[in-house]
Amino acid sequence: MRTHAAVPRSRQSGAVLLVGIVMLLMVLLVAVGVIRLSTQHTQIVGNEQVRSEATTAANYALDLVLNSPADTWDVYRGAGTTLPVNLGVVATADTAASSLDVRVSKLQCTRSRVVKNGELVKSTAAGTYYVSETDSPCFGGGGAPLTIVDPTALGAPNDDSLCAEVLYEVEAVASANQLLAAASTVRQGVEVRRAVHDVGTCD
Repeated sequence: MRTHAAVPRSRQSGAVLLVGIVMLLMVLLVAVGVIRLSTQHTQIVGNEQVRSEATTAANYALDLVLNSPADTWDVYRGAGTTLPVNLGVVATADTAASSLDVRVSKLQCTRSRVVKNGELVKSTAAGTYYVSETDSPCFGGGGAPLTIVDPTALGAPNDDSLCAEVLYEVEAVASANQLLAAASTVRQGVEVRRAVHDVGTCD
């Protein structure tokens, strides 16, 4: 009867150990890859959140400016001025530590036209002519009476009123600080009515 020589146990144990080490290295490499991928995704999401907060701050500053009277906008021409914007990230108080600095600047008139009297003059059933209260800022306020245009001149070739329709463009830049690691720039246009002597020359 023919017999086979037994393989020494030491050589069998060494092979199993080598295979085990290789498998552990492969699992380790996969785990490291997953961790690195997860870290990159987290950074991407964080950057997107920062960008969103910066854009929100810039838009909020523009809303503050554009909802203020148009005759106060001259400070935003050229280099402009900085407004503190609190997004409520840290606290509700508008302090330097909890607010973002947003520079509102480069306000410029891009288009304007004189509004005709016929666009402004309204009339009642009794035939009384008047100017709508919403158009009174063009004429220096809401004093009485509001009938400040000549209805007999309506439709005349030179039917210009004292009101102009002006298109402005303005820029807001949310600067980087302790709350925000990146800057964001937002440009916006708005059309308002102003007195013709306040318009000046459009760029």
